[in-house]
Amino acid sequence: MSSSRPFPYVGMPVSVMHLGVTEEHLVEEVLDEGRTLVVGGETFTLRRLNGWFVRREEPYYGTRLLLDSAV
Repeated sequence: MSSSRPFPYVGMPVSVMHLGVTEEHLVEEVLDEGRTLVVGGETFTLRRLNGWFVRREEPYYGTRLLLDSAV
């Protein structure tokens, strides 16, 4: 069975979504066994509530990081 989410790695292409704008970036650092990512100098954490990576210190519906190997 394949995983439902790609495991993040350094150099992985990702998209940052904020207020309808999408920016392409690369993962710079993977911390906390893949639950914390540094992208574009910003830290994103995996939220238990919805399973999304969201910018640290923002609410669960804040700036999202999309892991997509097809980006």
